[in-house]
Amino acid sequence: MAVILDVVYNHATGNMPFAKLYWDSKNNQTTSNNPYFNVSAPHPYSVFHDFNHESPLVRKFVKRNLKFLLDEYKIDGFRFDLTKGFTQKNSTESTASNYDASRIAILKDYYGTVKAANPNACMILEHFCDSREENELAADGMYLWRNMSNAYAQSAMGWSNNSAFNGLYETTPSWIGYMESHDEERASYLQTTSKLINTSLPKRMSQLSANAAFFFTVPGPKMIWQFGEMGYDISIEENGRTGKKPLHWEYLDNANRKGLHDTYAKLMKLRTDHPALFETGASFSWKVTANDWTDGRFITSTTATENLVVVGNFTTTEQTYIVSFPVSHLD
Repeated sequence: MAVILDVVYNHATGNMPFAKLYWDSKNNQTTSNNPYFNVSAPHPYSVFHDFNHESPLVRKFVKRNLKFLLDEYKIDGFRFDLTKGFTQKNSTESTASNYDASRIAILKDYYGTVKAANPNACMILEHFCDSREENELAADGMYLWRNMSNAYAQSAMGWSNNSAFNGLYETTPSWIGYMESHDEERASYLQTTSKLINTSLPKRMSQLSANAAFFFTVPGPKMIWQFGEMGYDISIEENGRTGKKPLHWEYLDNANRKGLHDTYAKLMKLRTDHPALFETGASFSWKVTANDWTDGRFITSTTATENLVVVGNFTTTEQTYIVSFPVSHLD
C-alpha cells in the first residue's frame, strides 16, 4: 500500500501567516506588495488567496514543504490540487487550459524536489490542460488525472449520448482515470434521476457492474471514489457540498449492491493476477463509442501468452451479439 498526500499549493486562506504579514484589512485581501500572493488570481479558478508561483519565496516555501513531508512522514508521493492555476499568465475560462511553458517549468521544478528527496515518490496532478502540455509533464514522469465521470455517468443512466469511453485509454500509463470523484455527482445518484432505470435497483447495479468491467480492464492506473463499489447514491449536495455524508455500510447487506462490490473485487484481482494484459506491451483494442451502444461494446487485450475479451450490453434490454475471439479455441 502506498500513502499519497493531497496537497493544496494553489491558494491559502487569509489566516495563513504569509497572508497576514501583508494584509489589506480594508478590502479583506492581500496587499499588492505581498511577495507570496497575488491580489487577484490571473486564472479563473481562484479560491481564497492565490499563490504567486513565480516568486522565489513561494518556490522555496513549497519545496521545503515537499521535502519535509517526504523526509519526516515517509509518504510515497503527492496529489497536487488545481495545478492549472500554477501560473502568472492571465487567462479566462476558455484559455486557461492552453499550453503554458511557464506552468510546465514550475511543476518540473517541484517534481525535481520530490524526486531528489525520494526517487520512488510519485506526483499526481489535477491539471486538465492542453494535450501537448500534459504529454510533456507525463514524459517527465508525472501522473495526471483523467476525468471520465460524464461518459460513465451517461452509460450508468442508460443513455448512449456522450457515453464514449475511449478518452480513458492512453498508450503510456501516465493518466489516472476515474469514473467518480469528490467534484461530481455520484453515478448511482444520477441513476435515480434517469427515467430508464431509476426504479430498478438490480438494473442500476447491473449497469454499474458493466461500467466497472469497461473501466478496470483498460490499461493504466485507476482511481475509485470511496463507496462507488457499493453504488453509493447520496447527492454531492447532501448536507452541503462539502458537508458530512451518511455512511451506508448496510449496503453490503443488499445482494445487488454486494454483487457490485464483488464485481469490483474480482476485476481488480484479474488485474493483479494477469498484469501483462494491462500494461503498455499488450495489444489493446476496443469499441466503446456512442455508435457501439446498440451492437455491443467490446474490449480485446492480448499478449504472447494471454488473451482477454470483454463484452458489454449497455442497453436496458436483452441483446444477442456475435463475439470474435483472438484464438481459435479456449482452454
